[in-house]
Amino acid sequence: MHRLMEFVAIICLLFCLIFQSFCVIALDNFPQGHLQPLGNQRLPSVPIDEFTLDTAPIPQQFYEEYVKPSRAAIFRNVLKDAKGFKVWSDEYIRENYGEMEVRLEGKKEKGGGIPIGEKYLGRDTLRHFIDNYRSPNSTTYIVSELPEPMFKEAGVIPSVGACGEMMSRFVEIDLWWSSGGSRSVIHKDAFNQINCLYRGTKYWKLFEYKYEKWLYKHPESTDEIGGFSDINVGAVDLFQHPDMVKVPWSNFTINAGDCLFLPKSYYHQVDSVGPINLAVSILFGRMDGKESIDTSDCHEEIDYKSIRYLSDFDVMWKWAGKGVMSMGYGDFEENYRKELIELANERDITTERINEMKLEMIGERLSFGDMDKAFSYLDLNDDGKITISELKEVNRTQLAKFALEIEVYEPSNTYDFEYSYVSYDFVLAILKQVLKFKESFSRNYWIKVYQRVSHGTKEFANEIFTGLAGSEDNDMVYSKDVTTDVIKHALRNWLRYWVPQYSPSGQHLENGEMENNRNVQEVDDGVSLGYGVELILDDPYDGTMVKQNVQIDPLNEAHASARDEL
Repeated sequence: MHRLMEFVAIICLLFCLIFQSFCVIALDNFPQGHLQPLGNQRLPSVPIDEFTLDTAPIPQQFYEEYVKPSRAAIFRNVLKDAKGFKVWSDEYIRENYGEMEVRLEGKKEKGGGIPIGEKYLGRDTLRHFIDNYRSPNSTTYIVSELPEPMFKEAGVIPSVGACGEMMSRFVEIDLWWSSGGSRSVIHKDAFNQINCLYRGTKYWKLFEYKYEKWLYKHPESTDEIGGFSDINVGAVDLFQHPDMVKVPWSNFTINAGDCLFLPKSYYHQVDSVGPINLAVSILFGRMDGKESIDTSDCHEEIDYKSIRYLSDFDVMWKWAGKGVMSMGYGDFEENYRKELIELANERDITTERINEMKLEMIGERLSFGDMDKAFSYLDLNDDGKITISELKEVNRTQLAKFALEIEVYEPSNTYDFEYSYVSYDFVLAILKQVLKFKESFSRNYWIKVYQRVSHGTKEFANEIFTGLAGSEDNDMVYSKDVTTDVIKHALRNWLRYWVPQYSPSGQHLENGEMENNRNVQEVDDGVSLGYGVELILDDPYDGTMVKQNVQIDPLNEAHASARDEL
């Protein structure tokens, strides 16, 4: 029915182009705001309370009136005295933190996938990012944990940081940085957060969680707390999503120096403008079912009118600025200690129960953790079981070590992201085409073809070639010498991610259906080279995991690239 109405509407528009006198009548058939940007479907009607440092509620009041009932709040011009607000220019950050690393995503409006940083896919140094992100063709956008050395200049508002339990529940600190021009989807986040803007302007639209049924949430696993809407925010289709007009919403602007309290699971959509747009988001515990918080350390001598700095707080997941990130991990207290105590209330926890817990958490997603090691961090007296008293006694360092073993492995937090982002089938298809097209090829030739077709990095292309050639010293591969065993060796790190769970052709190799000693040129492809692959990608705006069915034809792309290189 909706499709029929869309067809009728399109016919009416075409008719208008020919017979303009009927346009007014035809346009009456369109719902208000149809195919217009989000916000044109109805007027905003939900006010948001605003404060300054002088009027901001103390932690207990803030929890009772805003955090517990999930009410958003704005804090105006509260960063004006923060060091980061005063000194965080491109030049200052480049000089003082230039070698710190950050995680990259791409701007959807410019057709960007995951960008390549100085060396790795989805990873860059701040120095290299600053040198390039404002260029006209840049699609680069930082969505990353904030390097801990920068904590000493990032401000925390007193409503969460002066005293009380909330300041002990900071889970993760994120950095959002672009040259502006980005637009998010409608989405919700798992944690409460204080989002503070240091540079630029952000236009926010908020939708309360209770209206989720009208926001067309994208189907996903029931254990996912975050999520996003299928509504196209650039052109809202009211025939496809008619209930959108029922949703009351808030509309406001956050300027440099302002902070927003965004409650857990509160749907929002954000447009960021530049030329520099830099925000720091403090994610803190959901506090589910918590009627009150501990404020025993709050007293009359506490300064409730001044900001503090992140370096003063014991953030659960801190990142040094190099190595593996912990972005997206859980709250020590709520996701680990509390859940484990609930398990222990049923019966003492054994290694078998930890394995069951892990399977419940990750399903079929990747995890390389050691469950025996995870168990040992909580079994304080080494008696083979974990009790409630032990769970109450373990410290956060022990909980962090436990979590690192049981959490889902997230490749985008590592230097190995390319192995999972560029699919095994895609790489195999490129390689097979080159092997058929060329009797021999050089290292430089392979690197150029791989980078052009896959949009991957030189380093990973070089790894494949070395695997094919057998040595870093060999700069030529002869196609007749490449067997399926050689391919499995060259792509062994891709196999780790893609076989047998995700890759049909990888399973083909893994199951031994190709004879190991046969030359690849003598073997049928074993997989259609124009096919749909379901990839799990980071949304380039909010970190939400998005499944996309992507049709690719690596044979034609690889063939064209190889031909161009001749």
